[in-house]
Amino acid sequence: MKGKKTILSVVAGILLIFAVAGCTDKPNDDKGRKDITDLYTAVHNEDNTYSYTFTDLNGTVLFEEEKVAREPRINQITATVYELKTQTGTGLSTNWAVYCDVENSKVSETFYYVLGAQGNYVVSANYEDGKHFITVQNIFDKSAYYKTYELENVSSVAADFALGCEFENESKATITYLAGEDYAETKMTITIP
Repeated sequence: MKGKKTILSVVAGILLIFAVAGCTDKPNDDKGRKDITDLYTAVHNEDNTYSYTFTDLNGTVLFEEEKVAREPRINQITATVYELKTQTGTGLSTNWAVYCDVENSKVSETFYYVLGAQGNYVVSANYEDGKHFITVQNIFDKSAYYKTYELENVSSVAADFALGCEFENESKATITYLAGEDYAETKMTITIP
């Protein structure tokens, strides 16, 4: 009986060592990360509007809106960057978004007609001086990267000429837009740095 107790004690000791080693040697990938509910608060006001705030990891308010018609959709773009996107009507052309870096306490400019974001870049559509463009820009620093791509033969439609953006991998995105008199869905692949 004494031999069984000794073996059980040794096995228990080994398991305890593995458990402690697992706790101390495990890399902490979640260092500084918080649940979204720690970063975002919203109130549905009596007048059927919303007021909300989005904070950094230290609780400093990065972005806030009061008495707006809609709450934003929140998407995590990277481990520390969140997108707050709001649709103000129907169709992609009526959306706008801001990006908050909760670790570095940064807020982007407001982007309109956002098609997607990945890594450090946001892809948006624009109509200017009779021409249709897709823009790829660094989220927080336009001077770090900014490039436009002019679309060809865009259909003369309402505001939603660009239908979407699909990221193929970290360096390529496919834009779908309407082209020609028959409103054909056309694809264009662009490079993301």
